[in-house]
Amino acid sequence: MTDTSTNALFIITSATNAPYTEISGRDTANNDNKAACNGASASSNTSDGSGQSVPSYDNLMATIYSINTHAPGSRIALVEYSAYPLSQPQHNALIEHVDYLMSYSGNEQIQRLDRQLRSSQAIASFSELTCLMWFLQVGQHHDLYKSFNRVFKISPGVQLLAPPADTVHFSDNAKGRYVFPNATLAANATGALALQFSNKYWSMDAELVPSFIALLQQMLQAMHELNEQGQAVSVPSMLYKFIDAGKIFYDLKPNVTGQ
Repeated sequence: MTDTSTNALFIITSATNAPYTEISGRDTANNDNKAACNGASASSNTSDGSGQSVPSYDNLMATIYSINTHAPGSRIALVEYSAYPLSQPQHNALIEHVDYLMSYSGNEQIQRLDRQLRSSQAIASFSELTCLMWFLQVGQHHDLYKSFNRVFKISPGVQLLAPPADTVHFSDNAKGRYVFPNATLAANATGALALQFSNKYWSMDAELVPSFIALLQQMLQAMHELNEQGQAVSVPSMLYKFIDAGKIFYDLKPNVTGQ
C-alpha cells in the first residue's frame, strides 16, 4: 500500500521551454537579449526533436523524481506558466509522473505578457504569479486542498533529500503558518525590494490557500505599479513584503538541494 503520511500537494511552477526560465528572481536580460532568446537561443531550452532531454526539462524531471521518491503518497501539480508550450513528447512523459498538469501557454494574457513586457524578469515574474493564482483558484473551487495538510511551492531543479514529514514543515510550529528559509538580501536591490524570501521551495498550511490567493492579487497589483514606474519586479521580494511575518515559521536548514 502506498505511504500517504506526507499528505501534501507539491505545486511545481515551471517555464520549461521558455528562454527566460529560472531567472524570475533577477533581471539578466534587456530587450535585445530577449529578442535573441526568442530566436536562436530559445532552442537551448527545448527538445531537440530526437527525444533527448535538455537542461530545463531535466531539472523538472529531477524535481518530480525526488518528490516521488521522498514524499510517496503526496500529489504533484505542474503549472506551466510561460508562453512556450510543452512539446507533445514532453507532455506525454510528464502526465505519467504528475497528478495535475496545467499549461497556460495558449492563454492570451500570458501571450500578451510575453510580447509586451520589457524584460525577461518581468515576463517570468508576472506569468508565474498569475498562473499560480489561477491554479490555486481552480483548486479552491473544487475543494482540492481539504485533503492536504500542507501545500508546497517548488521550482524545477530543487530536489528533496529527505521525507518532508520529517522536517519543520510538518512540525506543530508550522500549523497555520508559512514555512520559508531565512530572508536574504537581494543583489542590486534597495529599499522595499532589498529583502526577499526564496521562491524555490516553501510551504503553507493548506488552510492558508484562500488568504494567499488574496495576497497574490495584491502582489500582482503592486508589481503592475512598479512596472509602470519603470522599476524592477521580483517575486521573492513580493513574498517578503506581503506575507505577514507573524504567520511565518523559518526553516533554517532546508533539506533540499538546488535552492
